[in-house]
Amino acid sequence: MGKLGKKLFPRKGGSQDKLITTVKRYTRQLGLRAKAHQKRSEVARQNAKIALQRGEKARAKNYLIQYKNYQAKVDRATNIRAKFERQIEAIEEGSAIAQSGNFMAKMRDELKSIATKASPVKIAEVAEDSEMYVSEIEEAGDILAGDPEIDLGIDVTSELNQLETEILLDASGSMPTVPTGGEMPQYISDVDLDFEAEEATSKAKLEEEIEKLRKELE
Repeated sequence: MGKLGKKLFPRKGGSQDKLITTVKRYTRQLGLRAKAHQKRSEVARQNAKIALQRGEKARAKNYLIQYKNYQAKVDRATNIRAKFERQIEAIEEGSAIAQSGNFMAKMRDELKSIATKASPVKIAEVAEDSEMYVSEIEEAGDILAGDPEIDLGIDVTSELNQLETEILLDASGSMPTVPTGGEMPQYISDVDLDFEAEEATSKAKLEEEIEKLRKELE
């Protein structure tokens, strides 16, 4: 493979890197799929409200069934994605720990070489400084890690309450009646969502072609 090919398509580290890359691409597709289902569920829920305004209670139930079905698909895709991401994190963390052990072994050998040449006073100073730096690094790591629940401060209680009362609020505390005049509220189309799903599929196929070309150039 020429220099240009190596620059555009560098060799990967091994089977583990290829596996992680493939799984990450798959989890991204799951995320796009969940996003499309979420949009469809929102459209179905809005159409259910419109059906109630039109006095079409049976149709409203059908839309709510679609809403719950799409929500179930969102939950399923999200749960699968979460499991894959957890395993990817475990692999990456395990690799980092193994690499850290390798570094520590090399540093131990280097310290052994220094200990044979340096005076006891110098070694004591080096050890003291090393412990100080290790403590500072660990403290910095703790600051970066933080507590997601506290850092993000996410509380969905109000959103849950809002969903439960939204229709009643829209209808001023009572079920809506069939309009007697004027135009009926129209349903929301989800045709554009099919285009988004096709676009996501096209991107995935393009990535597969790039991966195939990279393997041929190796």
